[in-house]
Amino acid sequence: MRHADPHVDADASDVAGLQSLALTLDADADDDAVQDYFEAQGWTDGLPIVAPTPARVQSMIDGSGLAGTTPVAQIAPANVMATVEKVAINAVMAGCRPVYMPVILAALRALAKPDFNLAGFQATTHPGAPLLWINGPIRQRIGLNCGTNVFGQGTRANASIGRALRLVMTNIGEGIPGKSDFSTHGSPCKFSYCAGENEEKSPWPPLHVDHGWNAQQSTVMVFAADGPHNVNDHGSQSADDLLTTIADVMNTVGSNNIYLGGEVVLVCSPEHAQLLALEGMSKDDVRNALFERLRVDLSRVSAGNRKRFATIRAAFDATPGTVSIPYFDDPAQIIILVAGGPGRHSLVIPGFGISMAAMEPIDPPQG
Repeated sequence: MRHADPHVDADASDVAGLQSLALTLDADADDDAVQDYFEAQGWTDGLPIVAPTPARVQSMIDGSGLAGTTPVAQIAPANVMATVEKVAINAVMAGCRPVYMPVILAALRALAKPDFNLAGFQATTHPGAPLLWINGPIRQRIGLNCGTNVFGQGTRANASIGRALRLVMTNIGEGIPGKSDFSTHGSPCKFSYCAGENEEKSPWPPLHVDHGWNAQQSTVMVFAADGPHNVNDHGSQSADDLLTTIADVMNTVGSNNIYLGGEVVLVCSPEHAQLLALEGMSKDDVRNALFERLRVDLSRVSAGNRKRFATIRAAFDATPGTVSIPYFDDPAQIIILVAGGPGRHSLVIPGFGISMAAMEPIDPPQG
């Protein structure tokens, strides 16, 4: 963007702007005029943006280590190819630092994987948002918060990386509220939903190591997520008691998981994780124990929902007299992570259901 003429000037073909090609617009040097113009085009998330000047965009491209014309991924539902330059424009707008670019590009590659079902997720009435989960040494390099208030305000990396992903989904993928994004209520998570594993405080191997990556390889997972549901348990003194509380929070008849399947995320606080590990429990042990506890009392499910769910999930097509069914079909549907600071809280994050989490390496590996 050139700060030149005392106006913002673009012809009718420029309306596609950040979706179809990278444009250079003549703009008033007044930041308010730039903000107003971008808002009028529908290119923002409702918050003020950083003007994507050529110098800022080039600095962001340089942070990727790639040419601006390099293709990254096709972003649904428009299925437009996001190039490094187009992503860089949105990353500048989101307030990112250039060092964040490899994370954003890896997240977009994961987002575009078929099993993630981005087209369905962009268009759904569900209130979810893509949760970005970062592992490996790059967490320190970019200053990512993995501890206290990990999902909250206060850290530029967490806030702006998640925001950049959303702007790409809107401006390149055309996930536009009321036009292709039909979320009934939406969620604050749709502004930004980015965190990382507190690997240093976890008693277990981190997520990416569980999936076969070397500990020194940085990775990002994207998960089609609800907002977090708090698990408040300050009283349990045994793994068995704590798992009873966690299972109760997880066992809701109002989430997509109950009939569409998919995955659920359990974010254990370090204190809760330590309590479980001190009794010799691995992540698989925790998964299996939760799976056994997670049974749906069919009296909790309305007749209309039971009829509807039975057309989608075989477990609901139960024989007369059946009292309860398993909540999940497989313990592997429970993803276990560790994050946060001191405090006996954990989080349950239900999923979209018709989506599977996707993970990508962050290249080049950061050490």
